[in-house]
Amino acid sequence: MISILQFIAITLLTSVVSSKRINLFIKPIDQTTTDPIGFIENEAVYLMDVDLQPDQAYCIGTKDIHNNECFSYQSNLPNLTQAVFNLFLDEDGDISRLSLSFDNKLGKPQVKRRKQVIAAQPNMNPDSIKKQREEQQQQKKAGSGGDGGGSIVEKVKKKKLIKEIDANGVEVTREIEEEIEVEVPIDDRSWIQKNWMYIVPPLLIFMLAGGGNEQGR
Repeated sequence: MISILQFIAITLLTSVVSSKRINLFIKPIDQTTTDPIGFIENEAVYLMDVDLQPDQAYCIGTKDIHNNECFSYQSNLPNLTQAVFNLFLDEDGDISRLSLSFDNKLGKPQVKRRKQVIAAQPNMNPDSIKKQREEQQQQKKAGSGGDGGGSIVEKVKKKKLIKEIDANGVEVTREIEEEIEVEVPIDDRSWIQKNWMYIVPPLLIFMLAGGGNEQGR
């Protein structure tokens, strides 16, 4: 933690070297005013000495990242000495969101950059699903030459593992269930063709047994 004069000096110095930084503020939940607590510059975080009330709930945020005006809600917060500011990077390497966690092994606050993992998104548009299914069925009919063969598309449920980052910046693995479309061959055989093995053997046995009785007479 640094004093106010040191904080001002560092702010002026870093503004000359680089203007790209994330200013942080803190706000009691039951109040509307915000107070600056420091900023994040590259791989380091500079925090001011702020008197925090242990029985007060605070909202920590920034206006430099969209939708991060309150990226962390904290209650019973003695200080930010052991704070870890997690910066989540998008595909372009830009910071998309922040989170705050704590490590009791730290002696000063730190910054950690993490790659944001985007899970597979389901298709929630029924019209597009219907259109894809119709196109697939038309392709199958065209490929079979219109002779009644080919296959149809059915939905089946399949489990898969995905990796994501939780609110504390920890990479976790969880199992999800998703629906996928698979091709199922069309069975256009008649009922007799499908079940002949259940008809022919008993019929042969019956015929053989009846023929034997007639010879015995």
